[in-house]
Amino acid sequence: MTVIQGKKHVNQPKGLPTPLELSHRILPTGEAVVEIVGELDMDTADQAFRYVQKIINRHRGPVVVGLAGVSFCDARGLRALVRMANCADQANRPFRVTSPSPRLTKLMRMTDLETKFLATG
Repeated sequence: MTVIQGKKHVNQPKGLPTPLELSHRILPTGEAVVEIVGELDMDTADQAFRYVQKIINRHRGPVVVGLAGVSFCDARGLRALVRMANCADQANRPFRVTSPSPRLTKLMRMTDLETKFLATG
């Protein structure tokens, strides 16, 4: 794992590399916005969870995870999102995801996670 300009970039050594970029910023409104770019899968899910967990533990406001850059998400990736939401809930921080792909949105609906993750309204 290397750190590039305040971002984490994860390359897995086995097989083809599965790159993942993780970054965050704090908005003037107080929200911590985390951006996940790449594949959220069995090779990268734990790193993504740990990154977001650190943001949740250090920041006192709402946490928003942007998924617009997620090109693939498997069951481990979905589980990481559930773990992030549970961690935020335990820390009494509002948590939501934004901009999931249509495929990921469908997966969230099929697994009854839509209301846990997505903002309504």
